[in-house]
Amino acid sequence: MTDTETIARAVDGDEAAQRVLYETFYAAAFRLAYLLLRDGNDAEEVVQDGFVYVFRNLQRYDPERGSFWTWLRIVLVSRCRNKRRRRQLHLVSLELLDGVGASSADPEPASDPASALEMRGTRLAVWEALQQVSPGARETLVLRYYEGLPYAEIATILGCSADAARARAAHGKAQLRRLLAAPEEEVACWRKERLPLP
Repeated sequence: MTDTETIARAVDGDEAAQRVLYETFYAAAFRLAYLLLRDGNDAEEVVQDGFVYVFRNLQRYDPERGSFWTWLRIVLVSRCRNKRRRRQLHLVSLELLDGVGASSADPEPASDPASALEMRGTRLAVWEALQQVSPGARETLVLRYYEGLPYAEIATILGCSADAARARAAHGKAQLRRLLAAPEEEVACWRKERLPLP
């Protein structure tokens, strides 16, 4: 059964088809929400709320405007923004982020333990710095580099032009460069202020 057939059956109220859509897209939806919110409970709440909205509004889905996954991403990004507005989120311990952002397309870790530790340290440093980037730029960077999306699709999801998405990414990368090049004393200061101890 294709996505189109599944969606058509789900629109008609077929719960089995809705379950297939949920099971197909849940993991990717949770990953995206977690990357944007940095909290497992909040991500789960947003994903559930997003799926409820999608299933209630399936008749509004237009395949001419994009894939089902693109539409679900738009809903999720919007819900994540709302969640951030409602309350100030606390950052989770970096130890909990082990493996976040990894996908089956990621290369195998280096067989040399020193290289593996260096790679992990680099990923953690980038992740820490990403938390300090402005929210709009962070959304764009997550969609571009963690989700691997082209700027045209990012623009659709964020409701902006492709040029604006490129500009947000460039702005975010500039912020990351500044943060990653900051003297160690500054880095320690913002780590202490923004990241709770495990």
